[in-house]
Amino acid sequence: MALEEYDDYEQEQIIKDWLRQNWFTIFAGIVLGIGGLWGYAKWQNAQIAQSHEAAAEYQQLDSVLKNQSTADAAEVLSRYDEQYGVNYYSMKAHMTLADRWLEDNQVDQAIAEYRTVLDAKAGKPIAEMVRLRLARLYVAKGNYEAAREQLSMVQSSAYETVVEEIKGDIFVAENMPAKAQDAYQLALLSGEGYSGKALLEMKLSDVKVSE
Repeated sequence: MALEEYDDYEQEQIIKDWLRQNWFTIFAGIVLGIGGLWGYAKWQNAQIAQSHEAAAEYQQLDSVLKNQSTADAAEVLSRYDEQYGVNYYSMKAHMTLADRWLEDNQVDQAIAEYRTVLDAKAGKPIAEMVRLRLARLYVAKGNYEAAREQLSMVQSSAYETVVEEIKGDIFVAENMPAKAQDAYQLALLSGEGYSGKALLEMKLSDVKVSE
């Protein structure tokens, strides 16, 4: 029968009996619920504290990246990664360190830094920027297929100009001036406001002369 079929007194007794029989289950549920909320809050606070600590450590790391030797900076960054994982701050540091390696003409080391960022599942904006840098480095090393592979994974229309420019560079390296010209022209058409427009025009002029 439904509870509504009993009078007020009977309903009261039924509820009391039910509470007496089920008090432990109710109490346990409340305790677990409160404990779960407390545990989540504690975990969340711990995550925030670790994030703040990682940010503070990054300030020191950034100083090392700017002032110490490249090898020393790489060692410090490695220890940072071990402690905090490859987080947003670490990704920035790896990209800065890649620039340092390039200043030392250590292209393979720079590539390794960029690969670390990609392996850490960087968000799309960072990942695509890294892929463009990797593509340029692969072109410099003569690894054109690897460069094309990176370019194929850059989907943002904002990078269309750079993608086509690098494709043109690959065609030039492969002695395919007609295809290079097409790529450079496409880059210019899509590159309104592109800071590298002057250099791109020089590249296009060079492949036209060599036809």
